[in-house]
Amino acid sequence: AWDRPEGAPIRPATAMNLTETISRLYGFAINIRRETGIASLLQLAQRHIVGGFVEWSITVRQVKGQSLTSSLRLLYGVLHQHPRYEGAKLDWFKPLLDGIPVDSKAVHKKRKAEKCVEYSVIQAIPDKIHAQRLKAAKRGRKQLAVVVRNELIVRWLSVLIWRQRNIRECRIGGPTPNLYKAAVPAITTIDMPDWAVKERRINPDVALWQFHFTEEETKTGCTVDSLVPHQLIEPLEEYLMHHRKDLLSGDDPGTLLLNQAGVPMSQNQVTCVVAGNMLKYGQRRVTPHTFRDILCRAWLKDHPQDYLTLSRHLWHSSPDEVIETYGSLFNESSGVCAVESWLDEREAESK
Repeated sequence: AWDRPEGAPIRPATAMNLTETISRLYGFAINIRRETGIASLLQLAQRHIVGGFVEWSITVRQVKGQSLTSSLRLLYGVLHQHPRYEGAKLDWFKPLLDGIPVDSKAVHKKRKAEKCVEYSVIQAIPDKIHAQRLKAAKRGRKQLAVVVRNELIVRWLSVLIWRQRNIRECRIGGPTPNLYKAAVPAITTIDMPDWAVKERRINPDVALWQFHFTEEETKTGCTVDSLVPHQLIEPLEEYLMHHRKDLLSGDDPGTLLLNQAGVPMSQNQVTCVVAGNMLKYGQRRVTPHTFRDILCRAWLKDHPQDYLTLSRHLWHSSPDEVIETYGSLFNESSGVCAVESWLDEREAESK
């Protein structure tokens, strides 16, 4: 709507989450409370229905407060900001949200830590998947293509840690591809690694693998342009040149990743590939999003307090979010260690 507040329009992924929230709330109203005559969103978003949904979700379904709050805030945002619902009495909604019990930061931090593994563990998984190629090839070209694709997915997420939607919807063809191989303009904002600088010095028109996402295609609303890291170029080209075609069935949808039916992979399918291989080879079920936490922890361990670089790698518009999320990794014990090292250095200099 033209008169919604700045920043109020939502992305397709958020719209899908909102749809699921409304569906769950409606299912609760109809199937649990046995409500009748609900024909509009305002008739559904009543205090007794939403409040009952919160109580039922926590006590019966054992839903975590953080997850419930996040979902219902989407609904509140729509009702609060959309002109169609101007004048609706929602004074009860925010106090209800604020009253949902959530885990303390310490408990939440501990739970996240329990889901993580050392970065070296996820680095080793692609090679373990690679070892399955010979066995897969005996079952056919498509089965081999699946193994090569799975290896690429895990390797990709261990280097670039894109949000799942970006890797699932990544376009490799058409007029506006996200991933492509082309010469880099002479004047560019793309930072070049040493190997790319050397190649361009030899041939200014050399084609290099690059990726581009618009503001509408990133969760944080930032435009992203970069070269593909050299660690991913060989497996990417191998998959595209020799194996992706074996997954196709009918028209090419133009996305990087395909499932065995030849269509773009779903969120659940990518999660199953990553979590399944992590459980099989790393002895712990790790989801694609947790890869972000694992890389962030490893980076900050080797580069204490370098939140700016990390924020750019995560496609955040500001390092503040990284500091808020991962700043706890640099805690009081980190301060003690730093002072201890400083004292050791001073003592060594005095001798």
